[in-house]
Amino acid sequence: MSDLIERRDLVAALDRAAGSRVTVVSAPAGSGKTSLLRLWCDQYGRGRRIAFMSVQPGQHDAQLFWHTLLGAVHAATGADRVEPSTTPGFDGQAMVDKVLSAIGPSGEPIYLVIDDLHELGSAEAADRLTALLTQLPPHAHVIVATRGVPPLRLHRLRLARDLAEIRVAQLRFTEAETRELLATARIPLRDDVAATLHQRTEGWAAGLGLAVLSLAGHPDPERFVAEFSGSDRTVAEYLMAELLDRQPADVRRLLLRTSLLDRVDGELADLLTGAAGSDRILLELEDANAFVVSLDATRTWFRYHNLFAGLLRLELRRTQAAEIPALHRLAARWFAEHALPADAVRHLQAAGDWPAAARLLADHALSMTLDGQGGSVAALLRAFPAGTGARSPELAVVHAIADLDRMHLDEAAAHLAIARSHAGTSASRMVITALDLLLARLRGHFSAVVEQVEALPSPVTGRSDADIALVRDLQAVALLNLGVTEAWSMRLAEAERHLLDGAALARDIGRPYLEVACLATSGSPPRSGPSPWRGGAVKRRSRWRPTTAGRPSP
Repeated sequence: MSDLIERRDLVAALDRAAGSRVTVVSAPAGSGKTSLLRLWCDQYGRGRRIAFMSVQPGQHDAQLFWHTLLGAVHAATGADRVEPSTTPGFDGQAMVDKVLSAIGPSGEPIYLVIDDLHELGSAEAADRLTALLTQLPPHAHVIVATRGVPPLRLHRLRLARDLAEIRVAQLRFTEAETRELLATARIPLRDDVAATLHQRTEGWAAGLGLAVLSLAGHPDPERFVAEFSGSDRTVAEYLMAELLDRQPADVRRLLLRTSLLDRVDGELADLLTGAAGSDRILLELEDANAFVVSLDATRTWFRYHNLFAGLLRLELRRTQAAEIPALHRLAARWFAEHALPADAVRHLQAAGDWPAAARLLADHALSMTLDGQGGSVAALLRAFPAGTGARSPELAVVHAIADLDRMHLDEAAAHLAIARSHAGTSASRMVITALDLLLARLRGHFSAVVEQVEALPSPVTGRSDADIALVRDLQAVALLNLGVTEAWSMRLAEAERHLLDGAALARDIGRPYLEVACLATSGSPPRSGPSPWRGGAVKRRSRWRPTTAGRPSP
């Protein structure tokens, strides 16, 4: 609701602060941080280069954060988008250098705006962001919005007076702004009643928004203001009696049944409600400022305000508790069908369907890791009950993948032993063989690396598409690790050939992280402490040499 008025003084304060190298907007949820950033872009952004990004909920992957930031900078500068060349092990300083290069050493001012920084769960990404802030050229400025203290080391910027801060006290509505908000919403209240409302809400944007929504059409607005309270229980009662209960049955059903989602679009909402037209309802709710916020420029994905979502989930548990597991399973199926396995696993976990969650995560953990989502795999793994890996052979494989990603080699070997003793399919045995290869390389057992490479099959006719895709993934991993092993053995020519073959195969199968890993290490001296998904430097021409038809030759 705070964007119903322009809040010129606050927006002007942000514009003055934006001239500093770094500006931090820090305040609790519902304080109007995002609205302030949007107002600033609308009122002061014309003719300026602004790179805007929002950190998505549960952001654990440093790669994804930096790729999103780099894409926003490219969009703001008008540069052609270039595929990121980060290795799957993630070279943070390289990404900092790429962002600085995209910004340029001089030129017109550019503003990097990062909203919802509190959602960033990667300490490595935050550490590199601190490095970026200290290396910004004079024409570059960064504005970050966060709920609490940002995970950044800002003391040097503060001492150098290169840091500006906007806190909750500045974000609170003034009494004059409260009256302006009421007038814009066409709610006639005497000045003394408006002053009472301002006092009761203490200028908290979400509290005022709740009040305005309730006051619209209320038969006795003065009584409502007199009885309005800012306590959590009163706000929840308000949301029930004055907002949720006023919605038509179809809207109420949509809100309740989709409240268990972190984000929702029309198609997914249709599935959970069993009715069509959810996209229209979501758009109308956002237009009504009914605590529904679009997450993209096309207004396809939406989320609910945190307070509103909490109430909706409480009401869903109260009225439809028996249906919640089934709703989570429906959501999991939808996310799985739309190639969003991390979301699918989360909903299976929320449904308490641990075996299905373990199977799905096992099916996708290697693929996710090869795509640079090792942080998400580790987070999903931590959500399982303690000891699940010992009871679930599928999950033991995932534990091994996570252990290898963290270089915990003894733990990886133990989990691989569990998985190997229960492997019942050719696909699971192939994955275990590939992981044994990685483990052998990291332990320096170079002869074992060659043995494991030879144990991997070549694609043959009669295999399913899924099996062929898995084999090609594993072959690309094998070529990378074989090339690195040969480089460590100073067989550089053979290493070079295998790494180039691996890069070509990775490109054919759409694995840019593996392709970059092969190309980045080809012809280079070995690096110390390599990740299993990253090479170090560079035998015969590979038996998986890519062909022009896009499939490897046997």
